[in-house]
Amino acid sequence: MENTQPSEPTNSDEQFWTDLGLKYEAAFGHDIGLHKVIQRYLKMLPASGLILDCGPGTGKPVAAAIAESGRRVHGIDMSPGMVSLSRKAVPSGTFEVANMLEWAPTVSYDGAVASLSIFELSRQEIATMSHAWFSWLKPGGLLLINTFGAEDCRQVKAGNYDADGQCANKVEWRFMSKTILITLLTKAGWKVLLEKAGFEIVHTEEDLFTPPAAADCDPEPRYYIIAEKPSSTSRLQGDVSRH
Repeated sequence: MENTQPSEPTNSDEQFWTDLGLKYEAAFGHDIGLHKVIQRYLKMLPASGLILDCGPGTGKPVAAAIAESGRRVHGIDMSPGMVSLSRKAVPSGTFEVANMLEWAPTVSYDGAVASLSIFELSRQEIATMSHAWFSWLKPGGLLLINTFGAEDCRQVKAGNYDADGQCANKVEWRFMSKTILITLLTKAGWKVLLEKAGFEIVHTEEDLFTPPAAADCDPEPRYYIIAEKPSSTSRLQGDVSRH
């Protein structure tokens, strides 16, 4: 009998993602809303910028779009299979097998992206990553997060929330024919977490992505956040177009 109990991927569940491979790309590689947000984000970055992709998966669409724009991209992913696919899809980029919670960069970055790659982390681990992203970015660097707001997800029940109402834990989510357990912050929760790490949120937007039926996934109410690591002469001054 098939096991229908929800499972809880951990930050070391490499095999789950390795097995997913190209099936994931077929389901999620042509997300129009994400493509638009990536292009907006890239226009805010230096033309020769170095961007870190945390959890690039197959390399498409995020790492590929960064490389196609003429910028440099380095990706870290816990799955050897996904890293192999990223290297094939984005030959001009560099990719390595690494757990983002344990990884330490040797350079600073103009930008960092976490696109649908932190759902399996705990609230504390997400907070840890927010401080890590801040430390990895140059002053004026930009972070792009692609996630879901907990309050927008029908799967979130009252009992999932922490006492402060800013984070929902062990939310059952249908993903690629499997029911998994994920962590979701509310929009207010993200604001508190990122500002505590030192970021200033400069842009947010929302979009509903519905994967193809064959993917057997829940519809995804996307919440995109672009946040800046302030610099002494912030680019935000006098620039209202970025909000």
